[in-house]
Amino acid sequence: MIKIFIEFFKIGAFSFGGGLATLPYIYSLAERTEWFSNKDITNMITISQITPGPLACNVATFIGFKLEGVIGCVLANIAFIIPAVIFSGIVFRILDKFKENKKIDNIMKLIRAAALATIIQGSISIFKIAFLHNSEQIYLNTLLSNINIKAIVLLCFLYIVNKKKKIPLIYNMFFSAFIGIIFAF
Repeated sequence: MIKIFIEFFKIGAFSFGGGLATLPYIYSLAERTEWFSNKDITNMITISQITPGPLACNVATFIGFKLEGVIGCVLANIAFIIPAVIFSGIVFRILDKFKENKKIDNIMKLIRAAALATIIQGSISIFKIAFLHNSEQIYLNTLLSNINIKAIVLLCFLYIVNKKKKIPLIYNMFFSAFIGIIFAF
């Protein structure tokens, strides 16, 4: 239980930029602890998109519950949220005092760049799992044989349909789940 608290406290403390920015840390946690697999992460992300609440909190809930039941999910969420509460209070006070300070403005630009980099890294991880059969080892000479054509066709179909008609996201997700079950991908 202490390890769950420490790991999610670290994720909460260093993941700036929202839910997708937490993904590289969650993938790293999966590799270091073997509590869950990369495929589990993709499933957690998918489920968290159709359940209420922030992505990272839903993932913390899933992992905590899987490891230690209800107490584990509560502990993982508390550990994840504590750094945000502390940092928000500190940052808001600093930013309010130094609104016009060029150095603070430059620091904020750097933090935004770092957050964008972690979001891109998390997005690439999701892309690999969603569109490649073997997302662990990607080599240029085998890239074409690893592409999940069914997933790409589904993506293109949903994109075209959504360009013509604005369909609510929840319908797209249920349709995709149905197609995934029927065509087994």
